[in-house]
Amino acid sequence: MFGVSSARRWVSVMLLGLLAMTFVVLSGCGEKEAVDPYVYDSLRRVTRGDTLSTNFLFEIDAPEFDYVRGNTALVRDGNLLEFLVGEDLEHNYRNLSGTLLGVRKTFSPAPTHLVIQRIKRGGVVEADSLPVPPHYTLPTLLRAGAVDLETPGAPLPDLGWKTKDLKEARATYLPEEEGDDLKPIQTGIETFVYMPRHDLADSVKANPSAEDFAWYAVFAESSVEITELTDGAEWMLHLLLAKDLPLIGSFSMLSIEDEYKKRKIEHETLGHVVGTMKINWFKFGNTFVEGAERDI
Repeated sequence: MFGVSSARRWVSVMLLGLLAMTFVVLSGCGEKEAVDPYVYDSLRRVTRGDTLSTNFLFEIDAPEFDYVRGNTALVRDGNLLEFLVGEDLEHNYRNLSGTLLGVRKTFSPAPTHLVIQRIKRGGVVEADSLPVPPHYTLPTLLRAGAVDLETPGAPLPDLGWKTKDLKEARATYLPEEEGDDLKPIQTGIETFVYMPRHDLADSVKANPSAEDFAWYAVFAESSVEITELTDGAEWMLHLLLAKDLPLIGSFSMLSIEDEYKKRKIEHETLGHVVGTMKINWFKFGNTFVEGAERDI
C-alpha cells in the first residue's frame, strides 16, 4: 500500500514539473528578443548613405578627431571630413579613444552631422540615451552654384593707412553711393587674428571678456576688423587659425576710418586699423563656407 501511494505521488510531482517547464518554455517563446537599434558600419559608409538604419541610428568606431571646439568636432576618415556633435566634446573627446559610438545621423540643422547618443567600451555600454546638446555650432556650407567664382580679384592685403592710400581704397572697395550694393572682391589673407579689440579702454584690456574680442585681417601696413560673422563662420575661422591655414574667399569692405588721428595709432600686433569688412564666403578644402548672413 505504501509503495503504491508513493509511486503515484512521484508521478504527480514529475507531471507538475513537466508542466512548469512547459510553461517557462512557452513564456520564453512569447518574448521578443531585444534588437540593438544601432547598425554598425564605417563612418564613410554611414555618412555616404550606403547603410540603412531605422531612425538613422548607427554605431561607428570612435573616429580620428581633426578639430574640436565646444560641442562640435570635425572628424576624419582618410580624406573624408564630417561633423560630430556631443556634450562638451572639447574636454571629453580624448576619452572616446577605442570606443564604439552610437550616433544619430541628423539632417537639421544643416549640414548633415552625427550626434552621439551612446558610448560602448569593450562590449559594455557605459553611457546610453545621451541628450543632444542644447546648443552646438555648425557652419553653413554653400553649393558651388551659390558662390560667384567670377567675383573680381583685388589686392586688399596691400591696403595702406595714409590718406593717399585710403582715397584710392574708397574708390576701389566702397560703394559709389550710399545705399548701393557692397563691392565683393576675391583675395587671400595670410594673417588673421582673434584678440581683444583695438579700441578697448586700458582698464578693460587688462581683463577682457569674451565680448571684448574681435577678428582682424592683418596686412603689411594696416589691419581691418572682420565683422558680421555667423557663429558657424567664427567656428571655422578658429579651425583655420589653429591649423595655420590662409583665409581665401570673397570679402566686402564696410567702412574706412575717416579720422587720421585714429588711423595713425599703431596697435600691437595689428598696426594701423583702417576700417571694417565682412566675409561673404571662404574656402575650406573643396567646400565653400558662408561668412556672413546673405541679404535676401
